[in-house]
Parts: sequence; structure tokens; C-alpha cells
Amino acid sequence: MAVLRTVHRGGHTYYYVVQTYRWEGMVRRKERYLGTTRPRDAGQQKELLEREVWGDTWFRAFESIRSAYQKRQRALPLSIREKEREDFVVDFTYDTNRIEGSTLTYEETSNLLTHGISPASKPMRDIREMQLHASLARQLMASPEPVDLPHVLSWHRRVFGETKPDIAGRMRDSEVGIRGSQHIPPTPLEARPRLIELLRWTDRQADALNPVERAASFHFKFENIHPFGDGNGRIGRLAMNMILFRSGLPMLNIRYGKRRGYYRALEKASVTSSPRPFLLWFFHRYHRDQQIWLRLAPKE
Repeated sequence: MAVLRTVHRGGHTYYYVVQTYRWEGMVRRKERYLGTTRPRDAGQQKELLEREVWGDTWFRAFESIRSAYQKRQRALPLSIREKEREDFVVDFTYDTNRIEGSTLTYEETSNLLTHGISPASKPMRDIREMQLHASLARQLMASPEPVDLPHVLSWHRRVFGETKPDIAGRMRDSEVGIRGSQHIPPTPLEARPRLIELLRWTDRQADALNPVERAASFHFKFENIHPFGDGNGRIGRLAMNMILFRSGLPMLNIRYGKRRGYYRALEKASVTSSPRPFLLWFFHRYHRDQQIWLRLAPKE
């Protein structure tokens, strides 16, 4: 994070905002001169400089990933592209449901979604939510939908309509807590207007924010609102990926085995009332996981 630096020289005082950061194995430094009067908006100046650093590092890297991903998609035969998407559907459906307590193993999930083989002695609720989530994910990858209130409610209804018909497609009308978190979601009366404002904000920021930042910000804020009685994580991660996919970027699978870092980042951001800890976690995770596209993209 950027800091305010004071320099005394020749009987005068000079103020700078400075950020030192590591990128591509090297320690780098960026600074901006603020004048001879202590700035009243020092916090804002720190944020502006950090965003400049993000633009030079994360956002530039994400644009390279987008370009490589799109080149590969254009070069692939249709059958191979469809297979890669189906592989993602299986991985994403397993991990996003497993994070929320599904009892199906990865092998059981793969057999269920790929071969239609239902595992024995596993709750039918877990099986149907896997199937319905995968069906929705396939549809959205074939025909992406906007992230707005009608679609978010529709996605919730499609995933949970059979297993939780009393709450499917409806915003919660009772208080909820988040297990293991200090964060207390807003009341039901507050949740609906806050979700509507979040969806509008996300749409307004389409041209202003890098899509990866927009997707991460949306996901953090959506989970903070916790608009549904159940299924918030699954719908939030699905919507997050629609923001990425509709922007021409590869989607992100937050893996069950790596969930602790994900939980910690969400919790720290909630406790500090700042999305920054989650954004930085998301940037690191996205950048690391999507390096594969830089290797697979066809050479010019």
C-alpha cells in the first residue's frame, strides 16, 4: 500500500506519496510529488497511486491473458473448445458445491455430469444441485446472460427450485449469519435495495474498471449482502464468472482445496469494510491460475 513521505530539504518540507512493490521478481517504486503543504486528501492520493500501480502490473497482465485466451479460442476446433468448456463445468461445479458442503467427491461428480451415473448412498439434494448447477453453467457459457436482478433471481431458482423450493428465486425475508465470520449481513429490508444498487453499480462500471477488478468487487459485495437464505456463494461465484466471461476473459474456479485463503480474504475485507484485501487475493489467484493461456495461445 502507498505511504505518505515527508522530505525536509533546504529549510523546506516536501510531500510525496510513495509505493514500493514487487513485480516479476523485482522490487519497484512509484511516487508522486504532492507539494509543500501536507495534503488533506492523503488517503485518496494513496489510493490513486496504488491504482496506477495496479494498472502497470495486474491490469496489464490481465489484458495479456485476455488476448491470449481469445486467440486460443479462435484457433481451436469447435469440438476441442466444447471439451475444454465441459471440463471447466465439471471442475467448477464440483468445487463451488463442495465449498458449500456437498458430499460428492470429484470422481462422483465427474461420473454424474459426464456419464449420468448417480453415486450410491449420497443425498439426492446434493446430486440434483450438482446437475442443475452444471446445466445452468453450460447454458451460460453457450449463451451468456447479463448480471442483473431478473437473471440473478432466475439462476437461483434454476439451481435450487427442486431442492429448496421455499426460497428458490426469492430474496431472503429473515436474518442470516455467515458461519465462522464476524460479518453480520444487512437486514432483509436492507438487502434488496443494496443488491439492486450493487447490480446497477456493476453495470455502470463496465467501462471504468478492469473486468477482473469489477468481478472481484462484485463478488465481495454480493457475499457481504448475502441476499438469499441459502446458495449465496454458488450464485455469487456464478455471477462473478459471468462478468469475466462476458468481458472476453477466462473464468475462475475457486478450488475447494484452496478455500481457506478465499475465506480469509473475504473475512479480512469484511472486517475492515474495504474490498482491498479480497481484491489483492483475487488478483494473485487469477493471475496465477490463468498463466496457462499465455503458454497455450498460438504464436503470431
